[in-house]
Amino acid sequence: MKVTRISTTDTAKMIRKELKHYFPATKFSVRSNSYSGGSSINIYWTDGPTAKEVDAITERFQGASFDGMTDMKEYHNSFVILDGAELPIEVHFGADYVFTRRELSPEFKAELSIIAQSILNMNTHTLGQVFDLGEYYRNLATDFDFSFDHGYGSNLIERISYKINAEKVGA
Repeated sequence: MKVTRISTTDTAKMIRKELKHYFPATKFSVRSNSYSGGSSINIYWTDGPTAKEVDAITERFQGASFDGMTDMKEYHNSFVILDGAELPIEVHFGADYVFTRRELSPEFKAELSIIAQSILNMNTHTLGQVFDLGEYYRNLATDFDFSFDHGYGSNLIERISYKINAEKVGA
């Protein structure tokens, strides 16, 4: 069976199209990089969906993965239905890896920090503490419909953001 190779540039175009479809209100920067030994695609955006939500869309566009147990890059193919086709075809995406990076605007970060502070105030062992992005927190039970077992303030902000996004889309 013939495998169709899709260049890194064309893979980036496909990713842009998918992101626009799933997150029309968010502006993404999708940049491809080629280097000796491979290529990758970097995706940047501010606010909007969480990295986990974007990764769920973009991870299928990776043409390789890294196996830490064997310390080896492993190539793999995917099956997709290209525009105009009736059946899926086997393709190899040119980008070995797709990296995502979400930034939070100062305004959104401030909004999320207010919610985080209220979560600290709900817990007896953190009552009176001032929320800090770099502080490590343990076991924060909330009435915000999730619990936070442990992590830094920045992790708590990400979890709150994820929860807010899930409520917006009705998940």
